[in-house]
Amino acid sequence: MKSEMVTLRPDGRKGITMTESYYKTLATYILSALDTEEPITLNTLLEKALKDFTDSIDSDITWYVLQVKLDLEARSFIRTVTPPYRKRLFLLKLTRQGQKRLQHDRLLADWPHN
Repeated sequence: MKSEMVTLRPDGRKGITMTESYYKTLATYILSALDTEEPITLNTLLEKALKDFTDSIDSDITWYVLQVKLDLEARSFIRTVTPPYRKRLFLLKLTRQGQKRLQHDRLLADWPHN
């Protein structure tokens, strides 16, 4: 049986229910993308995810990326900022908490499994 989780939204409402494996995969992907290319626009992130996940997730990947992005914002791992010189540009950035989570995930991935 696949474990599921309910995502959160920045406005405090519940998000969607998705399998935990999808969530973890996409959350790590988003945090890693922001770590290497920060700041990044939402459109760039969605285009990149669409290209990278075409074969591995059979559903609408952009919708799932948006849901996980909202959850990461609600949990204060990432934030959306608008530069003062371009009011219609939304950039995604890692927070300190997001950087710590990414480091933790990397440590777990490097940990030898029995």
